[in-house]
Amino acid sequence: MKLQSLLFPQTGICTEEKMYFRRNGTIDFTWDKDYLDMFRNSSITFDTYFNGCSAEKWFKYTKVKKISICLHVRGQFRITLMRKEKNLDGATTKFLHEETFGQPDVDSVYSFPFDTESNSGMFCFQILCLSEIGSLFDGWYEGAVDSKEIRPVKIALDICTFKREVFVTKNVRELYDSFLNNPNSEMKDSLEIFISDNAKTLNQDEVVLCDKIHVFLNKNTGGAGGFTRGMIEIMNRREEHKITHVLVMDDDVIINPDSVYRTFVILSLLKDEYEDAFVGGAMLRLDKQFIQTEAGARWNKGYLISHKSGLNLLETEACLYNEFEEKTEFNAWWYCAFPASVISEKNLPLPIFIRGDDVEYGLRNLKHLILMNGICVWHEPFENKYASSMYYYIFRNRLIDNSIHNLKYKRTHFIRDLKEQVYREITYYRYKNADLLMDGVNDFYNGIDWLMAQDGEALHKSVMGRGYKLQDINDLSVPFSYPAYEQACRMPEPRKLKRIWRTFTANGFLLPSRKKADNEMPVVAPTFTARPVNFYRVQKALNYDYCSRKAFVTEKSVKETLRLKYKLWKISLKSVWKYKKTVKKYYKRSGELMDLKFWSKYLGI
Repeated sequence: MKLQSLLFPQTGICTEEKMYFRRNGTIDFTWDKDYLDMFRNSSITFDTYFNGCSAEKWFKYTKVKKISICLHVRGQFRITLMRKEKNLDGATTKFLHEETFGQPDVDSVYSFPFDTESNSGMFCFQILCLSEIGSLFDGWYEGAVDSKEIRPVKIALDICTFKREVFVTKNVRELYDSFLNNPNSEMKDSLEIFISDNAKTLNQDEVVLCDKIHVFLNKNTGGAGGFTRGMIEIMNRREEHKITHVLVMDDDVIINPDSVYRTFVILSLLKDEYEDAFVGGAMLRLDKQFIQTEAGARWNKGYLISHKSGLNLLETEACLYNEFEEKTEFNAWWYCAFPASVISEKNLPLPIFIRGDDVEYGLRNLKHLILMNGICVWHEPFENKYASSMYYYIFRNRLIDNSIHNLKYKRTHFIRDLKEQVYREITYYRYKNADLLMDGVNDFYNGIDWLMAQDGEALHKSVMGRGYKLQDINDLSVPFSYPAYEQACRMPEPRKLKRIWRTFTANGFLLPSRKKADNEMPVVAPTFTARPVNFYRVQKALNYDYCSRKAFVTEKSVKETLRLKYKLWKISLKSVWKYKKTVKKYYKRSGELMDLKFWSKYLGI
């Protein structure tokens, strides 16, 4: 069975060549063709993110007994098969086999098995051209498996969208062309697409390309409500369409369809002891496509640990590091597949709008998570998506998730964490954010009945109205200066004595604000990566969001600072008698939030 195809850089998806192959010598490749022309003594190595083979995981989780590389070529070549593995000193290479094959001016397919006693790490290979010119047209890794052991798999893709028409339309078209409308695809009848349109703005004529694509107009109940609506619709059609697995995927990602194919193959070949496994996709940055943001994660009571963050996937050693498995508690819903049997009338996600629904569902249901190089999406970095409204959900949803799973998030630790974040926003004069942090906590204390009674869309509109709104920089009272922004980003941290002084003076809050000369640059701070040094003895600052090129202004206020500190004191006092009581109620009654009857009423369906 074909496990994975060799991939080449492709415009509209990813053009980072070293994520696909490494060339040496004279090789002709352009993005508009899907094959390589090689000249004498040139070579290509496939020890890369997309074209290496995660052998250790294929053998651990699936019924694959042997792996071979199959190549469709014209010309004469020499192939070298290798196994690579990361260790403390870097990476080691074990050479497995070398062979000359092919004939000039003759097209043919050749197969080479990886014979090795150890299957750890990555299988990969190199080919050297021995002809004057040779062509590599296609290639794939093939797994030897008993056909009787192949599981029937049909994936229901669950997408929740809110005004992301460009991404959704493109991804649906890619999947339609690759699978649904491709008579040669093994997945032609093994994929259905379910889209919850929370904004009711999708052009269905552009999206519904066949009867296997379904669009549902949904209330704007956030990602939690949109994904749950998709799960309910999938659950209702599970028997009719013989759906075995659900794949939840964000609406603002770029995907290579081969990720879906590799997921399909893994699920088809799972060993019995892993039949309930989840298959996760890594998140790669959309702006720097070779940088990995996360490959599985631990919730860790809200002190989130993103595994393998920041890896440069152009480097073989980073790809080999990905082969190591670490304890995971969830995989984010930018790309996560799991058995359809997980979904039931009593086992739906929580109605928490955004931030934490995927975490909680993973904590509740995940036992084994399979991650492989080459299964991924490209997503805009979170630091490029600034929204004040998110501050409302930070602690509210953390407290709900921890309570439901009885994770022993101590009241003293919670108050410490809340104070830290509130004081940080006060330091940046972002008083509305500090308010939202505490409003979320107060609403947690309002209890489970309050949450169940909420209109999620109306609540979110209220939350958005209480936060900062990014505006055109020409409409603000502080002028924007890009050099000032760069200076703020690169401003060094103060030395020890100055740090002590700044702490003693509450980052200069107890001192008079500096008076700026007319020729001085305005104060500009980045929205996501701001630091106290950017606001030291500053009266007014422009908070600049690099991605949207918009900003908002914050200003020092003694009155607001005192009001928020008093509000924080009241919440700390309330927590003494209400924290444990509320946590216990969420733990005991959490099933009410996961029930189909509740969700049907909540979504109005």
